[in-house]
Amino acid sequence: MAPLPVCLLLLVVATGFGHAYEAPEAQVRVFYPRGFEVSIPDAEGISLFAFHGKLNEEFDGLEAGQWARDIPKAKRGRWTFRDRETRLNHGDTLYFWTYVVYNGLGYRQDEGAHVVTSYENPKK
Repeated sequence: MAPLPVCLLLLVVATGFGHAYEAPEAQVRVFYPRGFEVSIPDAEGISLFAFHGKLNEEFDGLEAGQWARDIPKAKRGRWTFRDRETRLNHGDTLYFWTYVVYNGLGYRQDEGAHVVTSYENPKK
């Protein structure tokens, strides 16, 4: 059997490792009368979740924002940023970007936006 040409071998290797990780899409929950949370599900390999957000103002690049926090561990199966004080009104837009460290490498979800259309009651 003849050896595989180098370009074919590289294609086989690239295909095998081609499934790139993508940061999970963040879930936003807004509470009444105040507070919100942004979270992603826990998964093996995640070691950090970071949230950066602004209220009613889009980001200009990767600035920190009004909220900028690293979440060092998951709780109850989710990596969650919580703000218990901010009052969000109907029609407000929460702009955000998130950062996830997965298997030692960093991945971002950019250009997140959530328009407040309803509220949830927080679990007591």
